Amino acid sequence: MKQERPYFKTVISKKAEASVRQGHPWIYDTEILEMPEMENGSLTDITGTKGNYLGTGMTSFHSKIRVRLLSRNANDRFDEAFWERRVRYAWEYRKTVMGTDLECCRVIFGEADHFPGLTVDRFGNVLVSQTLSYGMEQLKPVLFPILLRVLREDIPIRGIYERKDIALRERGGLTQ
Repeated sequence: MKQERPYFKTVISKKAEASVRQGHPWIYDTEILEMPEMENGSLTDITGTKGNYLGTGMTSFHSKIRVRLLSRNANDRFDEAFWERRVRYAWEYRKTVMGTDLECCRVIFGEADHFPGLTVDRFGNVLVSQTLSYGMEQLKPVLFPILLRVLREDIPIRGIYERKDIALRERGGLTQ
């Protein structure tokens, strides 16, 4: 028996469906055919016109990028364990690719690491974050402790400095 999903359902155009199937992580406002009323930053399941599941993403009603995909796996639960797996994967990838040269590096690179709108850099013992999507902004209380915990297993991190001085934040409904 098919399990009922707890998320809103958004139907996208055939053109957008083709883009998503090819790996594109964004759905623009003009590509949405049906979207129920929901709060900004809510999770929504993306489906094609025939009702087939394509992924789950976070909404942003102040941006032309209306949904940023988080996952294409219908079995994912977006709890703390999910986010810790994602942080660990990103950090382990950096350690594998960069070896011991991790003093100054990009720890999380937005959509490339499946954290749409979030960038985290390491400069010595300080992490610098930039949040450019409404959904990721709402997840900071969950993500930042996970980032600190995971990285502190390998290196001393004093804290996280947030950069909020990007004009793009205002276009996404966020303050500078």
